[in-house]
Amino acid sequence: MLRKKIAVLVAAVMLTFSSSSVFATSVGPGLGCLLFGEKSGAGWDIVATFLNGIMFNQYFAITFGTSGYKNGLLSMTETNQFVADNMDALAADIAKGEGEYIDTLSTMLNVSDSVAFKATLQDNFDEIFTSADVSAEEVASKIYSFVS
Repeated sequence: MLRKKIAVLVAAVMLTFSSSSVFATSVGPGLGCLLFGEKSGAGWDIVATFLNGIMFNQYFAITFGTSGYKNGLLSMTETNQFVADNMDALAADIAKGEGEYIDTLSTMLNVSDSVAFKATLQDNFDEIFTSADVSAEEVASKIYSFVS
């Protein structure tokens, strides 16, 4: 009888966590990622996922780009700064559809298909750079709208 209860409990736990990142190779950002990100195996993943959920530190990591998360608000600030610092060179690269600055931007935004991203930016150059005095914030906002 006890074994049956344990089996049901284990099955319930497995079912509960099967849709989460517990058994994935990456446990997501957070304290667990920092402490156990290099470890592998279901046991480490469970411990890391538990730590990520404590005190909502995973939500903090996602929001502010900390603890193993690359696309938070802080990284957007860095991207905005990159756009502002390199407007002319970035405009030239977008017009050509290739170049060092557009490659860097693609990497910063963690674009999955950089070839398509660069082609989309090139096709929409006039929409991104609407005038000679367009602000970096406007350019960055338009570029973000093309990130999938």
